[in-house]
Amino acid sequence: MTTTPNSPADTDPTAPADPTRRRVMKTAGVAGTVAVIGGSVAATSACSSDEDAEPTKDSSLPASDVPVGSGTVIEDTYVITQPKEGEFFAFSSVCTHQGCQVTRITEEAIICPCHSSNFSVTTGEVISGPAEEPLPKYEVSESGGTLTVKGQ
Repeated sequence: MTTTPNSPADTDPTAPADPTRRRVMKTAGVAGTVAVIGGSVAATSACSSDEDAEPTKDSSLPASDVPVGSGTVIEDTYVITQPKEGEFFAFSSVCTHQGCQVTRITEEAIICPCHSSNFSVTTGEVISGPAEEPLPKYEVSESGGTLTVKGQ
């Protein structure tokens, strides 16, 4: 028996698709899913930390390392501000929104780069969110030109 090019088996709409095409589509779908999930994990890992963890060690630095009208982050643990000459404040450098490290201190605010939360340089209170909780405040003392932040 001979088969013609247009036999019913060749034109059956319920016949399975070409296995090669099916394999390509399945692989593309899996790759897309992995890319989306992988990107989500990478994006949140930069901001993930135990934001309830309190620093336990003291940290010190020269007072001259903290610019007047700004501040500095030390040891990825504390942010020290000096709004006015000789007036120092210390806070956690971990944003209370999603645990990102604050990186920028201006005359007016401590700024988180992840979602732009702004905190007061004198109180740590939220100026603008999305953060809703203030930065934890720490005791800072000066002796002989050295600042020491007391951990919990």
